[in-house]
Amino acid sequence: MPSDDPRPPSRLATVALLAVLALGFAATLANPALRRAPELPVRTGAWAAAYQASLDEASPLRPWAVAGWNALDLLVFGQAPDGVVVGADGWLFTDEEYAATAAAERHRDAWVARIDAAAARVEAEGVVLVVALVPAKAVLVDADQPPLPEVARARYDATLADLAALGVQAVDLRPALATLREDAWLRTDTHWTPAGAQAAADAIAAALLEADPGLGGADAFERDFVGVEAIEGDLVRLLDLGPLEDALAPDPDVIELSEARSRAQPSNDLFAAVDLPVAVVGTSYAADPRWNLADRLRTALGRDVLDAARAGVGPLRPLLDYLDGDAWASARPRAVVWEVPVRYLTDDAFLTAEPTP
Repeated sequence: MPSDDPRPPSRLATVALLAVLALGFAATLANPALRRAPELPVRTGAWAAAYQASLDEASPLRPWAVAGWNALDLLVFGQAPDGVVVGADGWLFTDEEYAATAAAERHRDAWVARIDAAAARVEAEGVVLVVALVPAKAVLVDADQPPLPEVARARYDATLADLAALGVQAVDLRPALATLREDAWLRTDTHWTPAGAQAAADAIAAALLEADPGLGGADAFERDFVGVEAIEGDLVRLLDLGPLEDALAPDPDVIELSEARSRAQPSNDLFAAVDLPVAVVGTSYAADPRWNLADRLRTALGRDVLDAARAGVGPLRPLLDYLDGDAWASARPRAVVWEVPVRYLTDDAFLTAEPTP
């Protein structure tokens, strides 16, 4: 007759359960999160929540879990983590170009006022400021990406109109870039290609020469081929595919590298004044050596150009550093080209620039 008592667990099951618990306890103790436990009150639960977050972050399985989820999202739904918008054929876009909130427009208004103030400071010294407004990649490239909100699509025209009303000279780079179509932009990166940068430089040079024909030079610059480079785009890193990146990320962009070289004979006068009538300031669209805008302006203008652009600090800091620095104090140029990506104008992170240490 069967017994009504539940069957006691087998010794093997008991040992297995204890082993799992012991392994989990040991893994928790070994996790680096425990050694850097947060200094927060325990009674309120703040310590436990912060410790759990730190524990999750330090888990050795986390990179694979995050990568697996992001890979599923990308392959099945065509979506990416915050920061990236996915198009067809490996095209990626920054979601900064999609900003459409009321706060984004307030930031744009503040940027326009800041640009106007900077232009007044430069022009008070008898120097022309020309704003080279870099358009959104998602406006000029059609890769079946989600459509831009109307306010984002109209942002470039609205900014040009606002600057014109204030008397600030700006160059519309869209026609020059549109002639190259997709060849003007990197598929997996926020930046333009070297060809796109050259098209922009040609458009900027045309605007400078129209304002001041004397800015053209007699020096002939030619571009020397340097090599090729495969670029792992900045947007690929935001896909956060971790150990799956090599297998699932879009192929890298391959670009040709070149540099301008003057065909003029070098001067024998060591004390001759250096003639730099044009200075370029701006972001990585200008500063990155792979598509250096100042170097390409040398080709377009036929004379040397001062390069004061810097990457990683936004559009405003390079301009202020230049205006407060020795190069500006020692010799005023006739024109300053300020490269400003329109995607920065909806963010106030770089609107107030702290002095460079």
